[in-house]
Amino acid sequence: MSSTVRTLPLLAALSLVLCSATAIAQPPPISRIDRQRVQDMLRQVRDDIEKNYYDPTFRGIDLDDLFDKARTALAQAPTLNDAYAILTDTVMRFDDSHTVCVPPGRNLTVEYGWRMAMIGSQPLIVEVTRDSDASRKGLQVGDLVLAVNRFTPERDTMAAMRRYYAIIRPQKIQHVVVRKPDGQQLAVDVESKLNPARFLNLADLLNQFDTSEAELRHRSVAVNQDVLLWKMPAFRDAGPVEEQIRKARGFKTLVLDMRGNGGGSVDTLNTMISWFFDREVVVATQKERKKETTFRAKPRRDPYQGRVVVLVDSQSGSAAEVFARVIQLEKRGTVVGDRTAGAVMTGRIFSHAIGADEQMVFFATMVTVADVRMSDGASLEKTGVQPDELSLPTPADLAAGRDPVLARALSLAGVTIDAEAAARLIK
Repeated sequence: MSSTVRTLPLLAALSLVLCSATAIAQPPPISRIDRQRVQDMLRQVRDDIEKNYYDPTFRGIDLDDLFDKARTALAQAPTLNDAYAILTDTVMRFDDSHTVCVPPGRNLTVEYGWRMAMIGSQPLIVEVTRDSDASRKGLQVGDLVLAVNRFTPERDTMAAMRRYYAIIRPQKIQHVVVRKPDGQQLAVDVESKLNPARFLNLADLLNQFDTSEAELRHRSVAVNQDVLLWKMPAFRDAGPVEEQIRKARGFKTLVLDMRGNGGGSVDTLNTMISWFFDREVVVATQKERKKETTFRAKPRRDPYQGRVVVLVDSQSGSAAEVFARVIQLEKRGTVVGDRTAGAVMTGRIFSHAIGADEQMVFFATMVTVADVRMSDGASLEKTGVQPDELSLPTPADLAAGRDPVLARALSLAGVTIDAEAAARLIK
């Protein structure tokens, strides 16, 4: 959960072993000026954390030791890429979803042509771009990813790996090993698509983390006269929330699909919760260094009073997790799907620029400024929300384009539908 307008996706701990992966090309040696710049960035990042991190003991981390080792490593870094990797890895040592370093942009973006996600404990391919090299080499939706370069994807580190390969070390070629649903193993070198990019300010840099407007569009469909299905992609503006609630009023059951919803605004979260209760509800308590604040959602005069079924998955994070957990704690509905991301803290972005004129570069530190506890006193960080009913697609389901999770959620609303038809309801 973040109090900022812009939020960053989850970053978990990731070893610098990734620095030895095959990068886009052998970069030139780092210059004396660039080395000094990164040292200056390191000092600024430490200052951001030291002054603002919610825990004054820094969760037991010795800041002097951590940043002294980073300075030593930076003095020996052979390339600017390695220096940026050291900078970001230093912050990753906090193993905190909302404490990350965003280094200067690489002046390019990369399209790998495929995407994976955790389904339960399995890293599965969930998207392959048509006409990409990944498609030509035989990667398919439903494949189990055994390795990317020399890294084995796991739930706790997948998001960090994704961020690393997208921003720190874009790969011209990735060595990918998968197991097909039929058990056969495939190892291929997949060529990526590199696109030139210019980062003229911090907004350009942070735009790399944004989801497209098309993907953020709220969509809903009447499954029958009693059930409305609402696909909610993010907690951005409150306007779309109110529009969908108005639609839901004519239905006895609302099936709310928050799979892939990475969170967003605290204000929108509070607005969302208020539409589902006729009484004041404690959302969560955030504890900063010097104060503690309890967030409450005030009731609406005309809240939605029908039955609620909420769908979540491993990519449901932050505000989406808080909403799902409030629904559970207040016994307002049923949560179905996979365990959520476990990325529930309050973060604030501190932006910086270094250099002058054409040589100016932008970087940022996102720092966890508050711990977040639910009304039962428990934290969702690292643990996520355990659904009331665990429901996962199989690799074969993904490959065939079936959605058994949605089919199960709809069955709880009294709708009989097969997984293939469920997948076609909202595209």
